[in-house]
Amino acid sequence: MGLPSLGSKAAHLTSDITAVLLDPGSADSSRSRPPSVSTNSTFSEETEEKSEVPDGPDTSSFTAFLISLLSSSKSGNHPTGDQNEHHAKAKETISTSASIESSGKISLFTKGRRALGKVINKTAKISSAYEPELSGNNLRPVAKDDNTYFDLPDMSEQSMLLSDNIRAALYSSLPALVKGTNWVLLYSTRRHGISLSTLYRRSALCPGYSLLVVGDRRGAVFGGLVEVPLQPTDRRKYQGTSSSFVFTDLSGTPVIFRTTGRNRYFTLCSSDSLALGGGGHFALYLDGDLLNGSSSSSDTFGNSCLAHSEEFEVKEIELWGFVHASKYDEMVKLC
Repeated sequence: MGLPSLGSKAAHLTSDITAVLLDPGSADSSRSRPPSVSTNSTFSEETEEKSEVPDGPDTSSFTAFLISLLSSSKSGNHPTGDQNEHHAKAKETISTSASIESSGKISLFTKGRRALGKVINKTAKISSAYEPELSGNNLRPVAKDDNTYFDLPDMSEQSMLLSDNIRAALYSSLPALVKGTNWVLLYSTRRHGISLSTLYRRSALCPGYSLLVVGDRRGAVFGGLVEVPLQPTDRRKYQGTSSSFVFTDLSGTPVIFRTTGRNRYFTLCSSDSLALGGGGHFALYLDGDLLNGSSSSSDTFGNSCLAHSEEFEVKEIELWGFVHASKYDEMVKLC
């Protein structure tokens, strides 16, 4: 058999194109009627060819019509057997193309299902980023994206220890009496020297509530709300009110520990130490030289250790007072 003619190549090309463009069902219908090839006589071949290809185009299958049209254009140059062979090859190609198209549809469906799964997983990850805040009688964690710190009152100067996030948590926990007041730095070891007696003396500049803030050398920030002036006594006598609390920022999220009501051991001042909480252990203890301290659980606040370890070295201490706007400028000059 010689090389395929131009007509046979066109037939194969046409079958490939129509298999993609048209419904594979048309190819199946044409495949269900295979041609019968006879070799008895020339007359029988012509009869079979006439019964195979009607006078007009086969409107039930556009694919069959194109194949018939291209094949009949070269009927004078090739025997009828070759034409039937080309028909069979064209229909086999259509069948293969239809199978590929069908598998393509399945593959497309699978890809779509996988894409939908990825979207669902991504949505779940996004939704998991917005977890509810924890709250309780003693614990008050505040999310870092809390916008309340944008409306915080003014400070007389920038704190070396308090971030906006910690300050927002502390502000929301302050007694109503001092909310909305400006913050004034009454004492800091950086500006006023390392002296417990100086801390006591300067606490009297702004009577009322004050915030004691401690930073250790391992980066922890903790402290508590006290009532000033802090007055050292020779005997073991506590002072303060149930509005007191202690706090820590060990985990990166500020946690407030309020009073439990088990005792009234709020603040203990002496000439050689300063302590917050009691009942077994101090929640926070600072020695007389303000260089070392300790922290442990206390019955007063029901707190855990505020620092990384029970014993710590002090890096910085600040004492902040709360002043109304009408006296703010005067107090800033005084301090």
